[in-house]
Amino acid sequence: MKITATSNPRIQAALRSVESGERMSIEGDRALGEALAAGIVPTEVFLEGDEEPGGGSDRGFVGEAAKRGASLCFVTSKVLSKLSDLPSARGVVALAVPPRRSLSDPPFSKKPPAVSLFVLLDGVQDPANVGAIVRSAEAFGTAGVLLTPDCAFPFSPKAIRASALSALRVPMAPAVAPTEAAAWVARIGATLAGAETSGGDAPSTLAGVRPLVLVIGSEGRGISPDLEARLALRVTIRLAGRVDSLNAAVAAGVLLAFASGRIV
Repeated sequence: MKITATSNPRIQAALRSVESGERMSIEGDRALGEALAAGIVPTEVFLEGDEEPGGGSDRGFVGEAAKRGASLCFVTSKVLSKLSDLPSARGVVALAVPPRRSLSDPPFSKKPPAVSLFVLLDGVQDPANVGAIVRSAEAFGTAGVLLTPDCAFPFSPKAIRASALSALRVPMAPAVAPTEAAAWVARIGATLAGAETSGGDAPSTLAGVRPLVLVIGSEGRGISPDLEARLALRVTIRLAGRVDSLNAAVAAGVLLAFASGRIV
């Protein structure tokens, strides 16, 4: 049966599940393919149009999702636009359980290789910044990303979009308390590094330090006291003009570029 009303209980339940973080929204066939490749199987897939003889299995990655257990639901364009306002969704929106990890799961659960680089987001509350940092984290070869409880949810639609789908591939451990994160850094024998507005070393000093955990703090308050007190390495991005700080995502990209050794 085709759903034609946005007030339909199934649509309302889907919206609530995304808003609460119980499900994440995968918008478009390309994103669905990326999710499936990462081992993320949606629970349901909403398709614009009328039910087809093949059950929609001939539409991109929808058939693969159905084979792996996703239920298919046909909806009108109006209903689909309620689920996603992205033109790139192209008639497909899937819902899946976010791939949450904890510090007891790989790659966080064991002592990492000596070359490992991690990112720790501390109070980064803008989902666009969180997504952009996750994108940079993948681009510069990090092993994973940790997030403190007051960070934006990394699997919200806005964060996933800003990550350019990196959020589907990068291992992430959300809701890690700063004290727990600090203890984890010590346990794996890593160096904890963070940025300061002045007085720190040049960002190039990050390149030779491994394993390394790079803290990106909130634009408002900076790095939380529990982590700031445990920084073993402090770096400063020297700026021109009257600008005294960078957007968190921009700063993260600069520091990761140096830390990865791609800028020397």
